Amino acid sequence: MKKLFMGFLSLLSYCLLGQFGNVGINTVTPGSTLEINGSLAAQYRLVSADYNMSITDYYVAYNSSSVGTITLPGAIAAYPAQGHIKGRVYYIKNTGSFNVNITANGSELIDNQPGAAVSSIGLGQGWAAILISNGNAGSGVTWEAVVINPNNAINTIIGMSSSSTYSLPSTANFNSGIPQVLPFTAAEVQVNQGSTASWDAANNRFVINETGVYELDALSYFGAGGTTGSSNYIGVNLGITKNGTAAANLIAGTRSNIGQLIAGAGNTPISFHCLVNLVAGDIIYLTMYRGAFDNATGTVQSQAPAGVSEARHFSLKKL
Repeated sequence: MKKLFMGFLSLLSYCLLGQFGNVGINTVTPGSTLEINGSLAAQYRLVSADYNMSITDYYVAYNSSSVGTITLPGAIAAYPAQGHIKGRVYYIKNTGSFNVNITANGSELIDNQPGAAVSSIGLGQGWAAILISNGNAGSGVTWEAVVINPNNAINTIIGMSSSSTYSLPSTANFNSGIPQVLPFTAAEVQVNQGSTASWDAANNRFVINETGVYELDALSYFGAGGTTGSSNYIGVNLGITKNGTAAANLIAGTRSNIGQLIAGAGNTPISFHCLVNLVAGDIIYLTMYRGAFDNATGTVQSQAPAGVSEARHFSLKKL
């Protein structure tokens, strides 16, 4: 009889916890389908390379020394068929210093903006995303995304070279009007946490994380062994190229017409300031090349004069 009574109490307790179809943990009056009066633990995973998410994932942190990709799982079937993943939630955060791309599976798409759905979204440093399956399968929108941008007061990336001399790899290409990339080392580049741009040290380029209007400031000193020609001037362009380093990729810059004697003596500053519209995923380079008049002779250099600590400077800030 005692066992029957205890069983009855257990059943009664279960019924109370599950009243009106709701289930409660540490509460006898759950007000939602599931109410937990206490802490909740879920899977935490730290990855440092490309990763395919699965049913065993919940929160994934990406921390790597290179750009990577996290791929979302594809639904086997659309809701309500067996195999659907409607309502599944993933949290992804970029805790590293390089971008990570969140990519839908196959032809599936992600809805993260008022415009058309996309096949992938990018997370910059410190960014996070919440992704929820809408229950669809196959081509079309299968995931809803909420992207969280830390949005620091100043989202800036700054590159400042030391006073060391940088010789362009090809004077011939410089004279032919082919933009020559001005590099920075990793130690010379400062990126604010959560910045809207990243520095790709391996390729000497800046990567845009967020679409918008950007303020660009650039400076480089020009020096050469001299010039040859009848104009008595050499026109040197300092420019920004986007998604490539050819002259056709130029989006901003300036020209300085430098006299033969001054070009031979070296160390002439060229600088510009501009506003440009950039899109997430754009690749930006700082370049220098001959634009007109005489040709440079000998070695073409970016070299600061005595007493100046920076031979090159570049800053990029989203407004």
